[in-house]
Amino acid sequence: MIRNIVFDIGNVLAAFRWEDYIRYDLGYPEEVARVFGERFIVHPLWDEFDLGVRETNDIIADMKATVPEYRDEVNVFFERIADIVETYPYSRKWIGELKDSGYRVYLLSNYPRETFRLHERLKFDFTDLVDGKVVSGFERMSKPDPRIYRLLLDRYRLKAEECVFLDDRQVNIDTAIRLGMQGILFTGYENAKPKLEKILKE
Repeated sequence: MIRNIVFDIGNVLAAFRWEDYIRYDLGYPEEVARVFGERFIVHPLWDEFDLGVRETNDIIADMKATVPEYRDEVNVFFERIADIVETYPYSRKWIGELKDSGYRVYLLSNYPRETFRLHERLKFDFTDLVDGKVVSGFERMSKPDPRIYRLLLDRYRLKAEECVFLDDRQVNIDTAIRLGMQGILFTGYENAKPKLEKILKE
Protein backbone atom coordinates (compact mmCIF):
# COMPACT_ATOMS: atom_id res chain seq x y z
CA MET A 1 0.00 0.00 0.00
CA ILE A 2 1.28 3.44 -0.94
CA ARG A 3 1.42 5.82 2.01
CA ASN A 4 3.98 8.37 0.82
CA ILE A 5 4.18 10.56 -2.29
CA VAL A 6 7.64 11.89 -3.13
CA PHE A 7 7.94 14.80 -5.56
CA ASP A 8 10.85 16.28 -7.42
CA ILE A 9 10.53 20.08 -7.65
CA GLY A 10 12.04 21.33 -10.91
CA ASN A 11 9.65 20.86 -13.85
CA VAL A 12 7.30 18.90 -11.60
CA LEU A 13 6.06 21.39 -8.99
CA ALA A 14 7.81 24.47 -10.38
CA ALA A 15 8.96 25.38 -13.88
CA PHE A 16 12.74 25.68 -14.27
CA ARG A 17 12.25 28.34 -16.94
CA TRP A 18 15.88 29.28 -17.57
CA GLU A 19 15.48 29.92 -21.29
CA ASP A 20 12.53 32.30 -20.88
CA TYR A 21 14.28 33.89 -17.91
CA ILE A 22 17.35 34.69 -20.02
CA ARG A 23 15.49 35.71 -23.15
CA TYR A 24 12.52 37.62 -21.77
CA ASP A 25 13.14 38.55 -18.14
CA LEU A 26 16.75 39.55 -18.66
CA GLY A 27 16.30 40.52 -22.31
CA TYR A 28 19.48 38.84 -23.46
CA PRO A 29 19.95 37.96 -27.15
CA GLU A 30 19.36 34.44 -28.41
CA GLU A 31 23.11 33.87 -28.67
CA VAL A 32 23.55 34.51 -24.95
CA ALA A 33 20.79 32.03 -24.11
CA ARG A 34 22.47 29.43 -26.30
CA VAL A 35 25.92 30.00 -24.81
CA PHE A 36 24.65 30.01 -21.20
CA GLY A 37 22.74 26.81 -21.82
CA GLU A 38 25.59 24.95 -23.49
CA ARG A 39 28.41 26.11 -21.24
CA PHE A 40 26.94 25.97 -17.76
CA ILE A 41 23.21 25.26 -17.40
CA VAL A 42 22.75 22.03 -19.34
CA HIS A 43 26.27 21.17 -18.28
CA PRO A 44 28.22 19.43 -15.46
CA LEU A 45 28.93 22.86 -13.93
CA TRP A 46 25.25 23.24 -13.03
CA ASP A 47 25.32 19.73 -11.58
CA GLU A 48 28.12 20.93 -9.27
CA PHE A 49 25.94 23.90 -8.35
CA ASP A 50 23.13 21.50 -7.40
CA LEU A 51 25.48 19.29 -5.44
CA GLY A 52 26.53 22.01 -3.02
CA VAL A 53 30.12 20.84 -2.62
CA ARG A 54 31.48 24.25 -3.64
CA GLU A 55 30.54 27.77 -2.63
CA THR A 56 28.20 29.67 -4.92
CA ASN A 57 30.81 32.38 -5.50
CA ASP A 58 33.25 29.75 -6.78
CA ILE A 59 30.65 28.45 -9.22
CA ILE A 60 29.95 32.01 -10.42
CA ALA A 61 33.68 32.59 -10.90
CA ASP A 62 33.90 29.44 -13.01
CA MET A 63 30.95 30.55 -15.09
CA LYS A 64 32.57 33.91 -15.73
CA ALA A 65 35.80 32.16 -16.71
CA THR A 66 33.83 29.94 -19.09
CA VAL A 67 32.12 32.90 -20.79
CA PRO A 68 34.46 35.86 -20.17
CA GLU A 69 32.72 37.86 -22.89
CA TYR A 70 29.53 37.79 -20.78
CA ARG A 71 30.84 38.48 -17.28
CA ASP A 72 28.35 41.29 -16.65
CA GLU A 73 25.49 39.14 -17.91
CA VAL A 74 26.49 36.36 -15.50
CA ASN A 75 26.36 38.84 -12.61
CA VAL A 76 22.83 39.95 -13.50
CA PHE A 77 21.78 36.34 -14.09
CA PHE A 78 22.55 35.57 -10.43
CA GLU A 79 21.33 38.87 -9.03
CA ARG A 80 17.84 38.15 -10.40
CA ILE A 81 17.85 34.37 -10.09
CA ALA A 82 14.67 34.40 -7.99
CA ASP A 83 12.78 34.62 -11.28
CA ILE A 84 14.34 31.55 -12.90
CA VAL A 85 11.49 29.43 -11.49
CA GLU A 86 7.73 29.78 -11.24
CA THR A 87 5.55 27.47 -9.17
CA TYR A 88 2.90 25.71 -11.24
CA PRO A 89 -0.69 26.75 -10.39
CA TYR A 90 -1.66 23.17 -9.52
CA SER A 91 1.15 22.37 -7.08
CA ARG A 92 -0.24 23.53 -3.73
CA LYS A 93 -3.74 22.26 -4.52
CA TRP A 94 -2.41 18.84 -5.58
CA ILE A 95 -0.31 18.41 -2.46
CA GLY A 96 -3.21 19.63 -0.33
CA GLU A 97 -5.55 17.06 -1.88
CA LEU A 98 -3.07 14.26 -1.21
CA LYS A 99 -2.64 15.38 2.38
CA ASP A 100 -6.40 15.58 2.87
CA SER A 101 -6.63 12.00 1.60
CA GLY A 102 -4.24 10.84 4.30
CA TYR A 103 -1.00 10.55 2.35
CA ARG A 104 2.30 11.95 3.51
CA VAL A 105 4.16 14.10 1.01
CA TYR A 106 7.92 14.59 0.67
CA LEU A 107 10.31 16.44 -1.62
CA LEU A 108 13.46 14.94 -3.12
CA SER A 109 15.17 17.47 -5.34
CA ASN A 110 18.49 18.41 -6.88
CA TYR A 111 18.73 22.10 -6.04
CA PRO A 112 21.53 24.56 -5.16
CA ARG A 113 21.48 25.37 -1.45
CA GLU A 114 21.22 29.17 -1.44
CA THR A 115 18.95 29.25 -4.48
CA PHE A 116 16.58 26.81 -2.80
CA ARG A 117 16.42 29.01 0.30
CA LEU A 118 15.61 32.01 -1.92
CA HIS A 119 12.96 30.20 -3.92
CA GLU A 120 11.40 28.61 -0.87
CA ARG A 121 10.96 32.08 0.61
CA LEU A 122 9.80 33.91 -2.53
CA LYS A 123 8.39 31.40 -4.99
CA PHE A 124 7.28 28.11 -3.48
CA ASP A 125 3.81 28.18 -1.95
CA PHE A 126 3.75 24.45 -1.20
CA THR A 127 6.72 23.65 1.04
CA ASP A 128 4.80 24.42 4.22
CA LEU A 129 2.46 21.52 3.39
CA VAL A 130 5.05 18.76 3.02
CA ASP A 131 6.09 16.30 5.72
CA GLY A 132 9.78 16.48 4.88
CA LYS A 133 12.32 17.29 2.22
CA VAL A 134 15.78 16.25 1.09
CA VAL A 135 17.57 18.77 -1.14
CA SER A 136 20.90 17.99 -2.79
CA GLY A 137 22.60 21.28 -2.03
CA PHE A 138 22.28 20.68 1.72
CA GLU A 139 23.27 17.02 1.60
CA ARG A 140 26.21 17.15 -0.85
CA MET A 141 24.79 14.26 -2.83
CA SER A 142 22.32 14.29 -5.69
CA LYS A 143 20.01 12.12 -7.77
CA PRO A 144 20.43 9.60 -9.26
CA ASP A 145 22.91 8.59 -6.52
CA PRO A 146 21.06 5.94 -4.48
CA ARG A 147 22.44 7.44 -1.27
CA ILE A 148 20.18 10.48 -1.42
CA TYR A 149 17.10 8.27 -1.81
CA ARG A 150 18.19 6.15 1.13
CA LEU A 151 18.75 9.33 3.13
CA LEU A 152 15.12 10.32 2.53
CA LEU A 153 13.91 6.86 3.53
CA ASP A 154 16.07 6.72 6.65
CA ARG A 155 15.50 10.29 7.81
CA TYR A 156 11.71 9.98 7.72
CA ARG A 157 11.53 6.24 8.49
CA LEU A 158 9.82 5.40 5.23
CA LYS A 159 9.49 2.01 3.58
CA ALA A 160 10.45 2.11 -0.09
CA GLU A 161 7.54 -0.13 -1.09
CA GLU A 162 5.14 2.40 0.45
CA CYS A 163 6.48 5.28 -1.70
CA VAL A 164 5.76 6.52 -5.20
CA PHE A 165 8.22 8.98 -6.72
CA LEU A 166 7.48 11.57 -9.43
CA ASP A 167 10.39 13.07 -11.37
CA ASP A 168 10.90 14.50 -14.84
CA ARG A 169 14.06 12.46 -15.56
CA GLN A 170 13.92 8.75 -16.30
CA VAL A 171 17.35 8.09 -14.79
CA ASN A 172 16.07 9.37 -11.43
CA ILE A 173 12.94 7.22 -11.67
CA ASP A 174 15.09 4.18 -12.48
CA THR A 175 17.05 4.53 -9.25
CA ALA A 176 13.86 4.88 -7.22
CA ILE A 177 12.46 1.70 -8.77
CA ARG A 178 15.69 -0.22 -8.09
CA LEU A 179 15.35 0.74 -4.44
CA GLY A 180 11.80 -0.60 -4.26
CA MET A 181 9.69 2.50 -4.87
CA GLN A 182 7.13 2.92 -7.60
CA GLY A 183 7.90 5.65 -10.10
CA ILE A 184 6.09 8.00 -12.45
CA LEU A 185 8.02 9.83 -15.17
CA PHE A 186 6.51 13.31 -15.03
CA THR A 187 5.68 14.71 -18.46
CA GLY A 188 2.90 17.04 -17.29
CA TYR A 189 0.25 17.36 -14.61
CA GLU A 190 -2.57 16.18 -16.86
CA ASN A 191 -0.77 12.88 -17.48
CA ALA A 192 0.81 12.37 -14.06
CA LYS A 193 -2.26 12.96 -11.89
CA PRO A 194 -4.34 10.07 -13.32
CA LYS A 195 -1.29 7.78 -13.25
CA LEU A 196 -0.79 8.57 -9.59
CA GLU A 197 -4.49 8.07 -8.84
CA LYS A 198 -4.37 4.66 -10.52
CA ILE A 199 -1.41 3.57 -8.39
CA LEU A 200 -3.10 4.81 -5.23
CA LYS A 201 -6.23 2.78 -6.00
CA GLU A 202 -4.30 -0.48 -6.49
